[in-house]
Amino acid sequence: MPIVRTAARTALGARQVVKDLGRLQEIAQILAGHGFGWLVANIEVPGMGMLRRIVGEDGPQEATPDRVVSVIKALGPTFVKLGQVASTRSDLVPRAYALALQELQDRAGPVPYEEIEQQILAALGSKPEELFDTFEREPMAAASIAQVHRATLLTDGKVEHVVVKVQRLGVRKRVQTDMSILKFLARQAEAQMPEIRTANLSGILGELEKTIARSTDFRHEADNLRLFAKNFAGNPDVKIPAVFDAFSKETVLTMDLLDGVRLADARGAGCDMTLVGKRFLGAAFQMLLHDGVFHADLHHGNAIVLPGDRLGLIDFGEVGRLTDEMRENITTLFFAINRRDFRTIARILWEIAIKPGHVDYASWEADVQEVVEEELVGKAMGNIAVDQLIGRLLEGAMRHGVSVPSSYTLYFKALITAQGVAHEVIPEIDPLEEMMPYVQQMAQRLYSRERLQEELFYYLTSFRYTAKRLPLVLSQLLQDVQDGRLRMRTVMETSPTERTERERQINRLVIALLVCGLLVASSLALHAPGPLLLGFPAPATIGYALAFTMGTGLWWKLFRSG
Repeated sequence: MPIVRTAARTALGARQVVKDLGRLQEIAQILAGHGFGWLVANIEVPGMGMLRRIVGEDGPQEATPDRVVSVIKALGPTFVKLGQVASTRSDLVPRAYALALQELQDRAGPVPYEEIEQQILAALGSKPEELFDTFEREPMAAASIAQVHRATLLTDGKVEHVVVKVQRLGVRKRVQTDMSILKFLARQAEAQMPEIRTANLSGILGELEKTIARSTDFRHEADNLRLFAKNFAGNPDVKIPAVFDAFSKETVLTMDLLDGVRLADARGAGCDMTLVGKRFLGAAFQMLLHDGVFHADLHHGNAIVLPGDRLGLIDFGEVGRLTDEMRENITTLFFAINRRDFRTIARILWEIAIKPGHVDYASWEADVQEVVEEELVGKAMGNIAVDQLIGRLLEGAMRHGVSVPSSYTLYFKALITAQGVAHEVIPEIDPLEEMMPYVQQMAQRLYSRERLQEELFYYLTSFRYTAKRLPLVLSQLLQDVQDGRLRMRTVMETSPTERTERERQINRLVIALLVCGLLVASSLALHAPGPLLLGFPAPATIGYALAFTMGTGLWWKLFRSG
């Protein structure tokens, strides 16, 4: 029964939260330290009684974007990644907060060198000074998942300048713990507040969990580096670090040192920013629109300007992929945006959206037309804010009770990040103008003669096999109708109040059946051998007592409800 399944899911989730109660208490203390203790005090999950005593029950304090960003940074890598994803969902997050969250970058203080040495020893079997010709004890960069050290390798008499990325001790277990807590809280929120189900919190967290799991296994990042090096092999202006396989494992990754300046500092270093901007956006749009696999976190720190104004890309732990269908939808969407074609925009978003119930398409199209007229019509390409446009379209989807699949969330995050970097660091370059050649190339491929022939062959083949099965299916259907075996399932839609009342009635029926069962079993046990209790066999006495208690409680509930 639904009520039993719901209870079972809640119990299993609660058990996981109880197991992670230590981390839950730490999260509560961090929230309280930043003035958000009232959030914890009002959450009904196992162990919260103790947490309320820890954080107190003060009323809510004013939440500002800066304070929200500060608490997210303090909570660690899982919450930083979640905040970065949330920054792309302006349908869920107010614009001021979304803009603040876009500035989230994963930075942390360095860990002691002894921990780094321990990780390298466990992964590679030797200490750093035994593996590398030189190894700098002070990190060149530190984040919450890993930190990076400069080193050199002597191979065939040649000195190789490398960086060694070393994962922090215990970070994977911490991430798994955080995800289990977040998923439980999302399930509880969706169960208790049906109106937020269209936000697809569980789907977003599921995608986030897969992304973080891959980013904590450096073997995936090594594979990504090799893949992107292959994709950019024909582009001499983009450099991807090479991987040193003999010095790389699950928690340690050794790769080329890209010696240059961060993109954010390139103007001050005298670089040609127009050229750098074209190369940066060209690399971004090649990944986002052509290759089908893209760097999902292309912020300022992950783009390096090398001598000759060449571009180096680093940190491929977070990578997204597009299916052919997703790539076609996105290409058509941006082609329609360029043409200000609201009907095509509405249609593509309609095809992408998750629609749990009936949606009025005419009203949907009218809302999209309003957004397009306000954000696109009469504006030059350079004045169009893609992040604001996407945000308003997603807000409109929420008003109609539909949501964008979580598989698209990472893509929009990457697109908005790249555009934001370009606007901030290279304002002389128009991202949309740089994007359109790639969109046009994809549209040409999408509607090329060869592609249309492939599509035609696919649909004809599908229709052929369907047509072959059709006589058999119709024959079976007619036989079932003739023999009276055809069954139809009817689903009755009810309101939350009606569902609650039905579940209450089912509960009372179950209790009544248990009372009857106890009475029958106790009567059969009246002559059973064994110890006596109150002059009757103990099983019979206990059974009658339970039946009386449950029956009295049931009678009282029925009496009170009339």
